[in-house]
Amino acid sequence: MKLKSLLYKNIFLLFLLFGMCMGNIAFAANPPAVSSTAQTVPAYVRPQYFYATVEKIQKPPHSPSLFEKESNDAQLVTLKLTSGPNKGSTITSLHKKINMNEVVNMTLLPGDRVIVAKTDNAGKIRYDVADYQRLPYVYILLGIFVLTLLVIGRKVGIKSLFVVCFAIAVILKIMIPEILRGQWPIPYLTFAISALITVVTQITVSGWKAKTWGAILGTVGGVAMASLLASASIFWMHLTGLDTEEAIMLRAQYLHSLNFQDIVFASIILGALGAVMDVAISISSSLQEIQLSNPAISRWNLFSSGLNIGKDIMGTMTNTLILAYLGSFLPLILLFAVQQNMDLIPMLNLGMIVTEIVRALTGSIGLIFTIPITAAITSFFLTVHRPKTNRVPEKIN
Repeated sequence: MKLKSLLYKNIFLLFLLFGMCMGNIAFAANPPAVSSTAQTVPAYVRPQYFYATVEKIQKPPHSPSLFEKESNDAQLVTLKLTSGPNKGSTITSLHKKINMNEVVNMTLLPGDRVIVAKTDNAGKIRYDVADYQRLPYVYILLGIFVLTLLVIGRKVGIKSLFVVCFAIAVILKIMIPEILRGQWPIPYLTFAISALITVVTQITVSGWKAKTWGAILGTVGGVAMASLLASASIFWMHLTGLDTEEAIMLRAQYLHSLNFQDIVFASIILGALGAVMDVAISISSSLQEIQLSNPAISRWNLFSSGLNIGKDIMGTMTNTLILAYLGSFLPLILLFAVQQNMDLIPMLNLGMIVTEIVRALTGSIGLIFTIPITAAITSFFLTVHRPKTNRVPEKIN
């Protein structure tokens, strides 16, 4: 029986991996078509980006200019390309500071690894330093994360890595293309994607058990409650989702028909999904351990234990959500704090601020509702097949 269960589990994981691979291949072969109204940059001015290393810094030849300060701050940079068709060749670029802000400006030094933009305008090729290279260090940090996960988690770490990759793949390869195609309502699509991620995550990590299905249904219930609150809040508070320059630019130039209120809804649900899953599996696993330790425990007592466990989890997990959103919004909070003469009413009433408040509160409320839902469903699953007249486990008889 154990061998048969293990076989089914391996077949299930293989089908998931096969589905992810086929989805990636299909997406690569048929990328989503953006609206025909999208404004594309003409090919002859579209820059190409390559990696390069700063070899030498020189002062550019002095030329009379109305902006003497700009001329004095310029750098004549000798760069060695480290990627692209001209890898290994040396180029020269005039790098100018755009303003007097040292935080924004790049003061290049020999040995710096940068990204250069190559533009070909009617045969006139020009190289400009675009930014520092940051991705190599991101890869290092990602490697540390994966290594730590595998060394400490071992088998569970491998499963955790799989479900993380699966969730990212589902969002990037299914959800985003479907949003761009516009064939499915975004709220329904978001809920379906959340349910899919929940099912695959919980079954992969915990196996095909009663506690797993309790956690799955508890997560779905918590997400459903957060969805209702998010939809009502967006409607009542007249949130548009067009509170940032990126959203306005995206709406004006590319996605004219996209409902950005639905994008706000999707971001709220996806932001809360991880914490809700964490709470659900913590409660269901704890209830299973209690039931194994005391097989004769009643369904009501098991449910009460789940509520007590959930109360302890609730404080820390709600705090986690609130602090995560506050941390991402800290620069704006500091900006408001230094403007002491500003009236708080219009400041707190800004769509951008209210959206973040709604994001934190609806996610937290959904998390709180997950506790009794998970406790009730898991308690039922763990006791439903138990004989009423004989509470002693079968293996003891």
